[in-house]
Amino acid sequence: MKKRVFIKKFHKILKNKLKEYFSNEYGGNLLEYVLLIGLALFIFFIIVGVMTSLLEWPLELSSNLWEEFGAIITKKNSFKI
Repeated sequence: MKKRVFIKKFHKILKNKLKEYFSNEYGGNLLEYVLLIGLALFIFFIIVGVMTSLLEWPLELSSNLWEEFGAIITKKNSFKI
């Protein structure tokens, strides 16, 4: 029974401390900065993902470039059109 009372008291104290921390000016600003950094990282990784896929796209096209125009590639790596 004592553990249960201790857990309830600890939960209540922790809840009050967190509420007090985030209600004051410093905690609110800290939370906003964390959210802004998270948003910036999210946008950064989206941009990096799009740019890397755009850079890979021409490389995939260039490997099949001659086949797209109907060229026949022989074993000597010479092209016949």
